Order: sequence, then C-alpha cells, then structure tokens
Amino acid sequence: MRADQLEELSRDECLRLLREGAVGWVAFPDDDGGAALVPVNYVLHRDELVVTTAYGSKLAAAAQDRVMSFGIGEFDVRARSGWSVVVHGSSRLVGDDLVNPDLPPIDSWAVRGSGVRIAIELGRVSGRRVSADSPAGDSEI
Repeated sequence: MRADQLEELSRDECLRLLREGAVGWVAFPDDDGGAALVPVNYVLHRDELVVTTAYGSKLAAAAQDRVMSFGIGEFDVRARSGWSVVVHGSSRLVGDDLVNPDLPPIDSWAVRGSGVRIAIELGRVSGRRVSADSPAGDSEI
C-alpha cells in the first residue's frame, strides 16, 4: 500500500479515539539504552493522558520529566483495516487525590489500590487509518 492511501487522522479525531479507549501501550527509556513497552489503563484529563502503575515499577521510576510515547489502536486482520493513535510528550508524576482532587479515577486492571499516577502531555498527537476498501499491500498503521 502506498503512503498516500492511508488516511491521516486529525488531532480532534485522535483525541476522540483516545477518549473512547481504556487500554494502551506506554513506551519509555529503559536502563539498557533501549525502550520498554508496557500495557496500561488510562484516562484523558485536560491536556494530558494519565496512567496508573504500581509503586516500584520501572515505568514509575522512569516517569519524571522524560519524553514518553503512548499508543492505542484497533485492527481487523481479516478485513485488513484498522487505526492507530500515538502521543509523544513529557511525563510527570501526578500525585495523589489531595494534590489533584479533580483527576478522574482510572480503572486499572493490573494495579490494586491507588498506585502511582503518571501524566503524559498531549504534545505531539498523530493517527492513521486504513479501511477495508483500501487496496491491499504492505503498510504500517
């Protein structure tokens, strides 16, 4: 598939898809100079994406003032269609409900209790979609 056969999603469409989701992937620098990738539950709050992780996790240790990436997507292999949204932005530790009382709850599947909340700014947001009626071929979504 040629690149011009993919639909670039607008920022507004990307934010709409992010608001509808609940699970995504966070990529962050690891200790070996590479990148770690972990699934997380999340919510959108103002101009940030907020995730919860366990105390003592590698994600929590890497969170303060680092650039992180976050991604979501849905794919139908049989129909050869799908979409993806990627966010790149600086991260920060959010703090508890006393510091941020208006933060919506995050229904974390893996973290019991409050955990550590990390916010990733919605710095660069991009998305792509390929639909079933697009010509077949190789592409990255």
